[in-house]
Amino acid sequence: MINVVKVSCVIITYNGIKWIENCLKSIQNSTFPMEVIIIDNGSQDGTIELVENKFSRVQLIKSEKNLGFAAANNIGFDLAIANSSTFVFLLNQDTIIYPDTLEKLIEVFNQNDKIKVVSPIHLNDRGDKLDKKFEEYISTKTCEGFISDMTLDKPKIFYEIEFVNAAAWLIKGDIKNEIGLFSKEFYHYGEDSNFLQRLKYHGYNVVITPFSKIHHLRELRKGKLSQKFIKKEININLKNILLNINISEKRAYFNILKYFLSCISRLEIKNGIYILTYSLANYLKIKKIKNRYQSKNNLTY
Repeated sequence: MINVVKVSCVIITYNGIKWIENCLKSIQNSTFPMEVIIIDNGSQDGTIELVENKFSRVQLIKSEKNLGFAAANNIGFDLAIANSSTFVFLLNQDTIIYPDTLEKLIEVFNQNDKIKVVSPIHLNDRGDKLDKKFEEYISTKTCEGFISDMTLDKPKIFYEIEFVNAAAWLIKGDIKNEIGLFSKEFYHYGEDSNFLQRLKYHGYNVVITPFSKIHHLRELRKGKLSQKFIKKEININLKNILLNINISEKRAYFNILKYFLSCISRLEIKNGIYILTYSLANYLKIKKIKNRYQSKNNLTY
């Protein structure tokens, strides 16, 4: 059994005025108390002022520049541990939790010592459907037994899952001393996938529980992807293929070749060439980073 001493909720804000008030109000209604740490990444839309005026008990750290999701969360995590928290609840600014969300997440840690990250079910804005991205995470290949058990109304307390994004992760605080936190190789997006790759490599599990839920309000930020974002997405995909320490170097470069060919088949010639040149130019750097990831208790993540 885990004796929970304290939980810190870490939220990264960036121009989140249309979400953050409802997010923080939902936290206030939690049946399990938690302190809230906000790292603001240079908001210019009134987010900071709203938090200061309406939520004075929140520990607010204001950055003059956008540190990115990974670096800002690492700062928040370190503050949580410095505040003697046993668990750190990473929560996106565009989420709403239920009163028992955190309580149900904590209960899962009593089931298995290898569990280091627990995520709730992600619902859409209205809570009447699963979040579209979350639907992709729970296939029969990536979350064994979940669909069958839920269909037959025989849910288990938790299910191991290959990947679930970091919109609402409850993390055991001691994991930092095992594998580090988010990698500095990622600025925004991809850091959660990389973290879970390292978690798995070192013998730990990420799970979801059907008894805990959140709303992920993606529908308020729909829009067409820019070419700049598409280029960033390619970089993220490349890093997550090449830095995956759960597969061999041969397999990684085979996956890069498949990625290259998929671009060529869509006549995305420039993207295809970029994929090959990036992979070859960064070969030694990638090898060095992977060696670092493979070492336990190496905090230069």
